[in-house]
This record gives sequence, C-alpha cells and structure tokens, in this order.
Amino acid sequence: MYVTTFYSFKGGVGRTMALVNVAVDLVRRGRRVLAVDFDLEAPGLDTFDLPRPSGTTPGMIDFVSAYLDTGQTPHIEDYVFESSGVGNDGGGLWIMPSGAHHESYARTFADIDWGVLYEQHDGYLLFEDLKEQWNTFLQPDYVLVDSRTGYTDVGGICTRQLPHAVVLLFFPNAQNLRGLTKVVRDIRAERTELRNKAIDLHFVMSNVPDLDDEDKILEESITSFQHNLGFESEPMVIHRYDSLSLLNQVIFTKDRPRSRLAKEYQAVTAAITRLNPKDRDGALDYIAQMGLGRRTPTRRGPSLADEDNHLNKIEEHHRADGEVLFRLGLLRGDDGKFEDSAALFDRAIEAGYRDPEVYLRRAFIRRREHDDRDGACEDAVAALQSVDASPGQVRRALALITPDHLDGVADSPAVAALPPSEQVWIASELNRSRVQAETAAIMLGPLLVNVRLSAEEREHARRAWVLTSIALGRFSDALEFVRSEYPDVGRMSIQFAFNYGMALWGESGRLIREPFDRVVEIDRSNPSEDPNPNYLQCLAIAYWAVGELGAAREAAKKARREMRRSIRRSEFSCWQYLHVPGIQFEKDVEEILKLIGGDDGVIPRFMNQRNGVDSS
Repeated sequence: MYVTTFYSFKGGVGRTMALVNVAVDLVRRGRRVLAVDFDLEAPGLDTFDLPRPSGTTPGMIDFVSAYLDTGQTPHIEDYVFESSGVGNDGGGLWIMPSGAHHESYARTFADIDWGVLYEQHDGYLLFEDLKEQWNTFLQPDYVLVDSRTGYTDVGGICTRQLPHAVVLLFFPNAQNLRGLTKVVRDIRAERTELRNKAIDLHFVMSNVPDLDDEDKILEESITSFQHNLGFESEPMVIHRYDSLSLLNQVIFTKDRPRSRLAKEYQAVTAAITRLNPKDRDGALDYIAQMGLGRRTPTRRGPSLADEDNHLNKIEEHHRADGEVLFRLGLLRGDDGKFEDSAALFDRAIEAGYRDPEVYLRRAFIRRREHDDRDGACEDAVAALQSVDASPGQVRRALALITPDHLDGVADSPAVAALPPSEQVWIASELNRSRVQAETAAIMLGPLLVNVRLSAEEREHARRAWVLTSIALGRFSDALEFVRSEYPDVGRMSIQFAFNYGMALWGESGRLIREPFDRVVEIDRSNPSEDPNPNYLQCLAIAYWAVGELGAAREAAKKARREMRRSIRRSEFSCWQYLHVPGIQFEKDVEEILKLIGGDDGVIPRFMNQRNGVDSS
C-alpha cells in the first residue's frame, strides 16, 4: 500500500480533479485504489460521476466521531464504498468520503478538536490503526488522500503522518510560494526527526495558461519556486483547460483519455508509480530513468545513497521477477559493478527470464571479467535458442561461439527465424577472428543458393563467401567459386579480381599478375571518390604486384593516414582477411610497406593459414 496525498496551499488549482483523474488512471492500469476525502470543510470526491451505492455512506468525520464517542477504533468496512465497474485487469476503486452529508455534518465536524484528539485521545495511533485497516481490509495498491488547504492540523495528518509521497499542486504566484515554503520544510523535517521518514515530493504547476512566455514571467516564477522549495527538475504542468466539460466534472482519464489534459494527469500518475518500489511498472520506469541518467524530480540532488536505497527496495520487492532483476543488472553493469550485475542476471534466469539479452550480457561479463570462454559460449548458445532474438543479438551471440559449438549454429532457432537477407548481413560481419569466419562459412553455404535473396543480396553473400574462404586458408574453394561466377578475369569486378589474385597467391605460393592488372585498370578508369583505408590498402598490394612501386607506396601511406583520421576504431584488412583494430591495421600496412620495399621474407598473414598457423 502506497499512500499519496494531494495538497495545495490555496484552492482553485484543481486538486480534487487531479486526484480523481489519477485514481481512475491507476484503476484502468489494473491497480486497486482507495480515494480518501480528507478535505472536510469543502469535500468533493462524491460529486464526480463515479458509480456508488444508493443512499449515503458515512466517512472520515463519522469515523473520527465514533472513535471519540466509544474510545474504540471503528471498523473501516462501514466507512468506505466500492465504485464498481471502473477498473481493468483486476483494478478497483474504493472511496472513503468525508462523511454522510446530512444536516448534522457541519456540527459533527465543528465538534472535533484535532489538537485534543492527538494530545488526549491518541489521535496518532487512531490514524495508524486506520492505515492498517485500509491495508488489511481493502489491500489497495494506492491510497490517494485529498487534503485540506492551508496550515491546519488535518493538513499535517495528510502531509506528514499518512503519506509516502505528497503531490503539491500550485499556481506559480507569490502567495502559493510563501505558503508552500513552510509546508515543504515541515514535510522534509520528517526525515530528520525521530521518525526518520523520507516523504517524496511531486511538484505540479496547475491551472497554468497555455500562452507564450516572451517576457519570461513564467520562467522566472518557476526558477523562484525551484530555488525556494529546493527541487531542480522542471515541475509537472497541468494547463488551464477551457472546456464546458469541466462544469460536469468529466473524468478525462476515463472519458477522454487521448486529450492533452488526460495526458498531463497520466504524467502525474507515472511520477507517483515511479517512486513506489512495490509497483512493477513504476520500478521498471525508475530503473529506465536511472539508466538514462535522469534524476527523480522529488528531491534536490538525491544522493547516490538515496538512489541505491531505492534500487535495493525494488530488488527486495521483486526478488522473483526476472525482468526487473535483469534491468537492475543492466544498471549495475553500467555502474561498473559487474559482479553484482552477473548475480542479478543469474537470478533473472533462475526466475524464468529467457530474453536473449540476459544471456548475452552475462556472457559479456564471463568473457571480459573472468576469461570464461566456455561459459560465455554456453550463454551465447542459449541466446540462439530464442526465435525473438534480433539480428544484432544473433550477431553478438555468434561472435562468442567456440569451435566445438559450431555444429547446428546455422540451424539454431534464432538464426533460422531471421530473413535470409539478415543472415547474409550477419555472416558478412563475422570476420573478427578465424573462429567467427568458421561460423560465417557454415551460415553462407546454404545462402548462396537461396532463391529468396535479391540480386544485390546474393552478390553480398558471394563476396562474403570468398572473403571467408580466404581467411580460413581454403584458397581452392575461393578460386573455384570465383571461376564459376566469372570465368574471364577481364570481366571481373574490382573486388572479385583482387580477391581472386590473393587466393591464387595463397594457393600457389607465387604471385600471378593478371588479376592485379585488372584491379589497376578499373581503379584508373573509375577511381573511388572517397576511398576507405581498406580500399587503399588493397590498391597498395595491387600496384606492387604490377611493379608500380611508387603508386603502391603512396597508396599504403594514404591508407595509414586515413585509418588514423577515421572515426572508426577498426577496419577490414586484406593482409589478414579479418576485421582488425585500427592499431593492428596500421601494423599490417607497415608490413605491406616492407613488402613494397623489397623484403622477400614478408608474406600476407592470411597465408599462414595454409601452414596451419592461426594468426588471429
């Protein structure tokens, strides 16, 4: 049960209207809600168009009066009624009115001395008992209390004793600021007194005209409220809404849920649920906001201790909720607390959470923090069992697969569920190690004959197959494939001509010039306007192969410069036929420059595969 009081120092800001709209919004979200009318001088909850039983129901005034008469706390059942038919998905609304509105209401109210109630009749314990009865009899998720305005004893009960949170509605003028300053100070004092009770505050500007603020009147007023009331985030806003529907007290979150006013009330709902650690949706929202680096709008600069305390409460209340545990794990990982993060991922999986991301995140920690390649591979295989895995998740999982787990990868549920075009893209990206290349080769085989691929996608698959075959030292496979597609070197594209030449070099151990002549011919007739480092690196080898050493050296040096200038941290290197870090790419270029300079002992690293040497 999470108690939230709606308070305003002055009237006319739509406080009761806001409470009713938030209550109905919560009920429509499946929450059990009790709305309590504690505005005893000007009650209004019972005037809204909500289902209610026939006749009158006694309420707060009658409850307190009966206690003073008998000395016994009355049973709450006689002082609430259910407003049936409002909620969805298990939600329900109960109302505790201010009292039975007959001719004796005013006299009964006037007869209660709230100071005497507390000083001589254990009033504090009465309302603690009332809260316990709310919780045990109705079991509400939320209790929303409509408080009196101004400085009153009842106001203190509503804003300090009863609530976990207070929604402070105000029109941004000097009178409201002066009144709220003391109220906010008193509420915050609860934390420093013996009770050590932290009450969350939600600041809501209400009845604000929707006009241009060219003279910065509103902006300056907001700044003054933030400074004097001690909050940093922008206050929520409920704009003035010019509609005759307000005369009928229309409940916008029920009758006009897509209106601007309804959305502003819904924002208040979200703010309340976000700070209730027991509310699952609110907990996920809070975690998401923390992940975005946003501060909660309740306290000025909440300390890390406050935030950690709230996260600990969320973890405690949702210890069996896999998704909540997973989201907490992500947040702990973002904070660099990888051991805590891994433990939360373990618990999420134990709780039945099977989203591919939880396995991939745990795999990352196992691989990076513990060098547990087998454990990371097991998690990757588990991620591939989900047909809901995204292409990016599939790619990340495949990149973690070890050689002894390659069987069945291409037929895993995650891969099989992807369109062939996505499979081609993933396979072409698996080029950062020989193991990844093995995975790519397994995937690409069936794709080469897939009739569902477009001509462009099929061409992409063919290029990837050739690159992968060369990376793995399977030069004859690459040569056979290229020859089947392009029997005549003179008709090859620049990419296939270069790769054909490199595969010939790898297969025979000697350089054959004809394919590289084709590369140089195409480059000169149709030079690239914006060559990337890999293209320039390939040109350096091609020009060296045809004996144009000056052009080769210039291309190699330019490849190195472009790599250093590039915002990318890695690049595909034709020296290894792998995607390598930028530093390694530059080292590969240095070796190419040695080759151009006449060092006969230098050969491309991918050719080591021929001798069974893995240079990955």
